[in-house]
Amino acid sequence: MLKCITFDGDVSTLNDLMEYLEKITQDLMEVNKLLCDKQAGQPIFLREGPRIVRLRQEDILYMEGYGGDYVKVHRTDGKPILSQVSLKRFEECLSGNNFCRVHRSYIVSLSHINYIERKRIRIDGALIPIGDSYLPTLMNKLCMQT
Repeated sequence: MLKCITFDGDVSTLNDLMEYLEKITQDLMEVNKLLCDKQAGQPIFLREGPRIVRLRQEDILYMEGYGGDYVKVHRTDGKPILSQVSLKRFEECLSGNNFCRVHRSYIVSLSHINYIERKRIRIDGALIPIGDSYLPTLMNKLCMQT
């Protein structure tokens, strides 16, 4: 049995509630941006063999996952670092808005993208594939930066 639901309440109360929810959403977005900006300057420490290497986030071009247990970090100085850490764990250490997972095996720095063409990203001479399920997230992050 279907019943029609009617609204006999005050429409202005509903409008006030919608405005309040929009304000809360805006406030949360501002707090999130501040947290991401604060994190962006924080260095990351990675184990490379017997050494622990300090990495500045702005020096990272992209990360490439190997078999779930290793990550190869490609840097601006051209010297990659191979570390025994999962790509998922590495992703948790990165600041939110400057990095984006674009494939199950790749995370890229948005500030180092040269161009995007046919589901591939060019960063410093490397072509990185974009997975179909990651494309909407990438586009949303790129739109937020402009």
